[in-house]
Amino acid sequence: MKILIVDDDPINRTILQRLLGKEGHEVITANNGRDGVEGFALHHPDLVLMDIRMPGMNGYEAAREIKTLHASHFTPIIFLTAVTDEEGLVQCIDSGGDDFLTKPFNRTILQAKIGAMERIRQLHARLRVQKEELELHQERVNQELEVGKHIFAHIVRAGNLLDAPCLNHWTSPMTLFNGDLLVASYNPAGGLHIMLGDFTGHGLSAAVAAMPVADIFYDMTAQGFSIGDMAEAMNIKLLSIMPRRMFCAACLIEVDHRQQSLAIWNGGLPDVLIVDGSGRLVHRIPSTRMPLGVVPMTREDRKVEILEIRPDYRVFLHSDGVTEATAPDDGMYGSERLESHFDGTHAPETLFHAILDDLEQFRGTAQQTDDISLLEIVCDRAGEEPRGIEEKRQRTAIPPTPWEAAFTFSAHTLKSVDPLPTIINTVMNLQAPSGHRERLYTILAELFSNALDHGLLKLDTGTKKTPEGFIQYYTQREERLSRLDEGSIRLELSHTPRPPDQIGTEPRGGEIHILMEDTGSGFELDQVHSQLHGNIGHGGRGIALVRSLCHSLEYQGRGNRAKAVYRWTL
Repeated sequence: MKILIVDDDPINRTILQRLLGKEGHEVITANNGRDGVEGFALHHPDLVLMDIRMPGMNGYEAAREIKTLHASHFTPIIFLTAVTDEEGLVQCIDSGGDDFLTKPFNRTILQAKIGAMERIRQLHARLRVQKEELELHQERVNQELEVGKHIFAHIVRAGNLLDAPCLNHWTSPMTLFNGDLLVASYNPAGGLHIMLGDFTGHGLSAAVAAMPVADIFYDMTAQGFSIGDMAEAMNIKLLSIMPRRMFCAACLIEVDHRQQSLAIWNGGLPDVLIVDGSGRLVHRIPSTRMPLGVVPMTREDRKVEILEIRPDYRVFLHSDGVTEATAPDDGMYGSERLESHFDGTHAPETLFHAILDDLEQFRGTAQQTDDISLLEIVCDRAGEEPRGIEEKRQRTAIPPTPWEAAFTFSAHTLKSVDPLPTIINTVMNLQAPSGHRERLYTILAELFSNALDHGLLKLDTGTKKTPEGFIQYYTQREERLSRLDEGSIRLELSHTPRPPDQIGTEPRGGEIHILMEDTGSGFELDQVHSQLHGNIGHGGRGIALVRSLCHSLEYQGRGNRAKAVYRWTL
């Protein structure tokens, strides 16, 4: 060891120097406290033997300065003292000393104390190395977490339209990564898709599972798939990539302001709560499906609950982190306390913030034990879009070219899959007129819906005029579609580029000719009164809506053959 002796008595220094030299130690000496501090800074000894009473700077002061100089490393200091009273010995320890040796020196005790200090010093050295390794490891982990956070933000939050005017939302992650996935996006027809997913576990493991689910949500919403189709695709994905112990309790919602309908698929999340204009609970949609990633889905598992929405309705969706939030006394917030807000005593527009304020007050200083998410849908604003949404939508300008496409859908196909997303994406791949995807989707959706619902399934639009009839309409639709054994729908599409303008030499747009024909018995067109102006009901808008979007629309034959022309420009 390298040992520094600080003592103003030359005899003591000589005795200690010879004793320690015989044991093979390297010895450095100083004859006062100030020289001792300077010698320590210069030579960095492994151990210091420090006298107490010295002129100028005493041993207590020198020990304090030495400990300050080398605070990050442990260098033991043994005081050399003739003091034996408790107060003096306590002062040795308080000033930074680690042990003391009384004069006159005993060689055996001296070596024992030096050996003990060396073991402690080596232990401190090992701990310091381990601490540095842990700090380096933590730095690498933090860097990886930052990269993960960046990727998570760009995959999960990219294109997220939670800023839609009809949405109020609040999330509180338990860790850096949120185990609750809350996303929203518009489909091509202008409907708003919303998903709240609560993944098993917390933090990074939950976030890893959230990324492919969010990707499916955005992609299938943009293509026009239903939330039932999306739930099945997410389920397949999670079953294929995630460990069996991990799954996702999820609720998917479609808000269709044109049809004034709400479609809900709830797999494992708490009840969806709907309140009216008086602030009272009027509907409760419980979970009727298994969480995603547990077992393969059947056709029944893809079905959704469809509900009429009124302008004064507000829809509340939350993860179990809300009801299972704990207070400092370990009590849980619970469903009863949450639903107590929906008793009509609160103004509807204050409900969301009233719940948050009450939840914050209830939790107090209690540690958060789960990710927390709360969402409100204000139905009378469902038709409003966020500012700048046009810039967020993908726009592709493909030069107009002539093409034709035809599809025939049998009864078996119609009751097994929804062909509309495939149709619209085929059209957009052939010709993607910038900014026209939503209109084309609406035209095709309305024509296809008329052909299927009224041509083949013989459903009466008038049924939807009452709340009870609204639900009855979609119940009948599911039943009749499941029993559909004959009939078909044929769709023919063709595109003709429009001539170039006087300035340019390239075509500036085109015409898409649409023929939708079903094998049903048709209808008397003059008996159908379709209008948009002043029509606030659930039916009688489809034909008028298509006519308002198209250059022309006519029905032929028995009313089962619709021909439309849609013109577009770049």
